[in-house]
Amino acid sequence: MCDSKVQATFFLITYNQEKYIREAVEGAFAQTYSPMEIVISDDCSTDGTFRIIEEMCEKYGGQHKIVVNRNSRNLGLIGHINKITALSSGELIICAAGDDISLPHRTEKVVERYLATDRRASLIHSSVYLIDIAGNRVGMRHPPVVSHAKNGMSIEDMAVSGALINGATASFTRKIEETFGLIKYSNCIEDLVMGFRSALTGSLEYIAEPLILYRHEAGMSAGFDFRNQTYDLSLKKRVRDQEIFLAVLAQRIEDLRRIGKVDLLPLVQSKRFEVLLRRTVLARHYRVVKLISYSVKRGLFGVFVNSFFLEKKRRIFFSVKKMMHKRAVNT
Repeated sequence: MCDSKVQATFFLITYNQEKYIREAVEGAFAQTYSPMEIVISDDCSTDGTFRIIEEMCEKYGGQHKIVVNRNSRNLGLIGHINKITALSSGELIICAAGDDISLPHRTEKVVERYLATDRRASLIHSSVYLIDIAGNRVGMRHPPVVSHAKNGMSIEDMAVSGALINGATASFTRKIEETFGLIKYSNCIEDLVMGFRSALTGSLEYIAEPLILYRHEAGMSAGFDFRNQTYDLSLKKRVRDQEIFLAVLAQRIEDLRRIGKVDLLPLVQSKRFEVLLRRTVLARHYRVVKLISYSVKRGLFGVFVNSFFLEKKRRIFFSVKKMMHKRAVNT
């Protein structure tokens, strides 16, 4: 049984998702747990997303309290994430994305796990059912933090990892923000920050049961389709990914210093030097002699050589794959 004293906020964050928002809102309305408020917060969408939200909320006659927010200007993902606690009244905040669908018992299951930890958990996440753009179930996915190895990731593994939890499944308490403050770097990915912060405090909890339908072919989770892209666009995406990870590592360094866990700092700083080197090689804005000197000084000469030749190999393979695809289409 769920303790009715746990006040929950179901927080649905949206931006330009008019194609999927109706299903996401229906998933929020269908939550079986009570007492609960539902906050639907739109980041100044330029399509019909907010109109659909208003229309659905006006017609809602269920038991949950509904709060609708629209940012006066687009804040971006991290700016919007940083507003969640201020816009929520719940002790436990269940986050959801506007292109995914939460199963009706999701909040109930999260509250049960939260109570099982005597309210010590600061972040609770789960597995997901994968769905395609049309909404068909196509599989299931477990988060890297538990599927990484037989016993999952150690805190050292997590400190340098670029994949931890599925952020679309995250539920958290105010403890994380009270301990670490707002996320500073706007080009971070929030689950790489929030998951690590929770692990640092020893209060990261996992539910193996899938609790959302995760649209893996939409939004940030969508993969790169080489068939309709040039190699330069592919390269730009990889550079952007490295820049995002650099921001995540910078945030982790600040978070470690904030709580005085300095034993992990050398590990994260070394990883950041490595990623910076890889990004520089990918961007091709460097002088070879200078970069070799830098890599030798940091003990990363092997990383430089590997990155340099890997980029050359990828360029060749990309051209070959494009040519083979073109031939296959024309035959």
